[in-house]
Amino acid sequence: MNSMDAHLIPMTTIVIAMFSGILLSLTARYFKMSAIAPLLLGGIVLGREGVGFVNSASLGDGLHILISLCVAIILFEGGLSLEPTGFKKAQGVILKLLTLGVLVTWLGTAVAVFLLFKFTPKGALLAGSLVIVTGPTVITPILQRIQVKERLHHILHWEGVLIDPIGVFIAILCYELFSIQQPFLPLLGQLGMRFGVGLAIGSIGGLFIFILLNRRFVAEEQVNIAVLTSVLFLFGVSEMILDEAGILTVVTAGIILGWKKPAHLKNLLRFKSELTELSIATLFILLAANLDLSSFRELGVKAVLLIVIVLFVIRPLNVVVSSWGSNLKLRERLFLSWINPRGIIAGSMASLFALQLADVHPQEAAFFEAFTFGVIGVTVMLQGFFSNPIARLLQVKAPAKKGWLIVGAHPFARKIAAFITQTTHSLCLLVDTNQAAVAESRREGYFAIHQNAMDIDNLPQEETGLIGNLLALTDNRDLNELICSRWADRICPEHLYRWSPTRRPGEQDPLSIGREVWRELPKPSLIAEQIKNRQMVVMRSHLQTARTKIIPGTWPLMASRDDMIHLHSLPWEGEGEALLLQNLSLHLPFFISPEHILRLKVGSFEELINEVLRFADKVVPEFPSASTFSMLMTQQRDFPTTLGNGVAIPHAYCSKIKEPLCFLVRLPDGLDLKAYDGLASKLFFILLSPPGDPETHLRLLADIAQIAHDPQKVVTLLESKTAEEVMTFLREVRLE
Repeated sequence: MNSMDAHLIPMTTIVIAMFSGILLSLTARYFKMSAIAPLLLGGIVLGREGVGFVNSASLGDGLHILISLCVAIILFEGGLSLEPTGFKKAQGVILKLLTLGVLVTWLGTAVAVFLLFKFTPKGALLAGSLVIVTGPTVITPILQRIQVKERLHHILHWEGVLIDPIGVFIAILCYELFSIQQPFLPLLGQLGMRFGVGLAIGSIGGLFIFILLNRRFVAEEQVNIAVLTSVLFLFGVSEMILDEAGILTVVTAGIILGWKKPAHLKNLLRFKSELTELSIATLFILLAANLDLSSFRELGVKAVLLIVIVLFVIRPLNVVVSSWGSNLKLRERLFLSWINPRGIIAGSMASLFALQLADVHPQEAAFFEAFTFGVIGVTVMLQGFFSNPIARLLQVKAPAKKGWLIVGAHPFARKIAAFITQTTHSLCLLVDTNQAAVAESRREGYFAIHQNAMDIDNLPQEETGLIGNLLALTDNRDLNELICSRWADRICPEHLYRWSPTRRPGEQDPLSIGREVWRELPKPSLIAEQIKNRQMVVMRSHLQTARTKIIPGTWPLMASRDDMIHLHSLPWEGEGEALLLQNLSLHLPFFISPEHILRLKVGSFEELINEVLRFADKVVPEFPSASTFSMLMTQQRDFPTTLGNGVAIPHAYCSKIKEPLCFLVRLPDGLDLKAYDGLASKLFFILLSPPGDPETHLRLLADIAQIAHDPQKVVTLLESKTAEEVMTFLREVRLE
């Protein structure tokens, strides 16, 4: 091999591993599956057992260095993602999993290896130590995909991150005990020193990085590279002091930064997440490419039995011991017993030990690597594919997040919040930087917060944990899009909505985040002002009749059906309600249909009401005619409903109807109801409304009163020949 080949093979190995790893990760994400299984298979195909494009052995000691640096990045990102509130919700179980649970897994696996494969006690302990770790690299994607209950999520996530340094330290202890043959007590002392060095340097370094970021000593565009190099420096310093102490150092530094929440943490998390994905993809390809498949075949049936014991005996025993005395339900314990996948940390430790032991203990080295990767492959395949149906079977999936965050506390936003809350009974949180609007919202009974919606970490975490939908209603369309982008990793993109005006051709960005709504409407603040001045009105309507009420100047905003809010493709059938925006001054066309416009000849008010209620009985099933008749007659006796100019408005609340129902009755001969102006009443607006909507009831009464005040409008309605002429007049009339 010439010098050029000596450099070319390692370079192409790394390049192909990186490219193929990311390609397989992207493919797995597209098909909504765990990436670990495709990465393992891809590495085997590309490695020495396949086409040979990836030659991990060509990297020599560089493979160890690459693994160490990638593991440091992965574990630092894991520490960053830990939330202290999650630890508090199940700290007893988490602590036991990291102590008693570790012992159960380690010693239980060691006993199984000792009995099945007749290893020495030291060799069995080393084998057991390799499967202690789970790791965020595999547990996090599974949790993101299956969405289990919050407490279970925190337990598994915390276990996955913190068990890595613990498992690695125990594995190193066992390796040194097995290979170097040193006395146990000095090795135990080194284990304690690793914990001390890792915690000390990680804490000091994490606080130092936090101070640099929080006091803005680092420019925003340099934060990511500054933190990355600082973390790797801390890792290197710890490794110089004591071998393998760097793992706990980076986890500790990550936890401190994640808890302190310095400036630009969001961008830092995104950057580290991308580096972690690249590291995982590359390492799995490199490690899988170096596997010797004959080692798996030589293990035979005993290896299968060992893996079954690890998964279905030792893990459940671990959970039983760790959850003893907790308030975890049986279903939750069963799910914890099921899910315990191994990932890149276990694989990297096994590969490193196998390389270092190959010359002195070849049989054990092959076993350690084959056993560990066998556990990785089986757990990832089984738990990656079946965790979702098992979570559903055990009923531990988190309930759908139905809460809404509305950015804006103006009157328009409040009308929308009221509709969502009343029809779905979901949390609706208004967020605005306008303190006056927030104060007014609170006075009206809304849950409103004076805060910037971009500052997610400053919002109440308990409430934001229930948010599954966002509607940005500021006047700035770019800000609305930015808000949606800010929340995109917490809320499904399909549930991010934003007001945006109609764009010119070519302006629409296909990669923009957030679904545009109400593009034909003016700015939300203008709508809010018009609502305040009664130039516009937001009204509710029954879903089945809403479409007939969309007259010129009316816009459907949203619909509620089956406790779900629809902003796109509104359903017009079935039970539910719609929210409509109307810019006309007159609201009557919403609630009067042509068949409700009657011309009658009656001799008394009693006869009139009976006739109208007979029509109402045809429209509304089980209409309470008797009680409604009694209310209207009592009202006319005690509080006459005449308005003058020959108009009367008998009205009542009726529990059997879901939206206002108005009958317009014209009496050519009129009825003498002792109006104050002495005129006979010829035009009757008989209004029936549901008890839960007094606001619309009062608006309609106000509209009718304005018509009654204008004699010419009254005459026009009386002289209209057909019901359609009446409807046309009501749609076109403008009130003062």
